[in-house]
Amino acid sequence: MVAMQHDDRFVEVFGHRTPEDRVRRGVARTVEDWDRLGYGLWTLRDRESGAFVGRGGIQPVTIDSMDEMELGYALRPEWWGRGLATEVSSAALVLAFEGLDLPNLVAFTMPTNVRSRHVIEKLGFTVERDFVWSELPHVLYRLRREEWHRSSS
Repeated sequence: MVAMQHDDRFVEVFGHRTPEDRVRRGVARTVEDWDRLGYGLWTLRDRESGAFVGRGGIQPVTIDSMDEMELGYALRPEWWGRGLATEVSSAALVLAFEGLDLPNLVAFTMPTNVRSRHVIEKLGFTVERDFVWSELPHVLYRLRREEWHRSSS
């Protein structure tokens, strides 16, 4: 995770180099989510080599003092453009809306992250508003369970 978030290509798209201690706290929070909720972000690995590809899934997040459930993903740059973000996100939507019966999910990215915005919009999320996350401008998207059911049937 640290190497991924310190890769210059990753930093260029995500806007900052996350300090190692913050990355480690995020990983610990993911483990806590699994212990507390029974779900959280998945570690993504290559089927053949077992190499770390990235992470993705759903996790709790607080945005502007509101508790939300987020669809999130991040892949090592050498894995970009292979459809993996869409694949893991689609599986996460099934879990969220069929397995956990969540009412909605949010997703967000920087306005300049065209690839991520394409994935989010392809999944059916719609823009809700602009906001600031990690001291950087972001676009907040939302997908409601009933919208997902309509588009996936």
